[in-house]
Amino acid sequence: MSGNLIIKDFRTLKVWQKANSLEQEIGKSVKNFPSYEQYRLVDQLIRAVRAIPANIAEGNTQLFIRKEINYASIALGSAGEVRSHLITALQNNYISQEQYDNLDKKVVEIIKMLYGYINRLKSHSDYSLD
Repeated sequence: MSGNLIIKDFRTLKVWQKANSLEQEIGKSVKNFPSYEQYRLVDQLIRAVRAIPANIAEGNTQLFIRKEINYASIALGSAGEVRSHLITALQNNYISQEQYDNLDKKVVEIIKMLYGYINRLKSHSDYSLD
């Protein structure tokens, strides 16, 4: 291996930072959910929101851009899952409309950032949708 090996640090990615922050915020929000939701909605929401920064980190550590794009795409899917679970939380009055709007806005921002990240990765590779 080369002495000039560069290790990418996912922690420097703004999208990872935002996703990590959202994970912390949702983790605090679910503490007020009913106890009977602990192993249902709470578990699903926490797993989905944790998957976003985890997949960004895993992808960013890959050697191949195609793999990095794949993990970013998985993070996108997890973000969609979080949005769905937040709607369920709102519909069941576990969070207020204001909390929902705030959290959903943050998820949408992360989704937009992920699209930008994926497009940037694609522009630096021979990646094709064909």
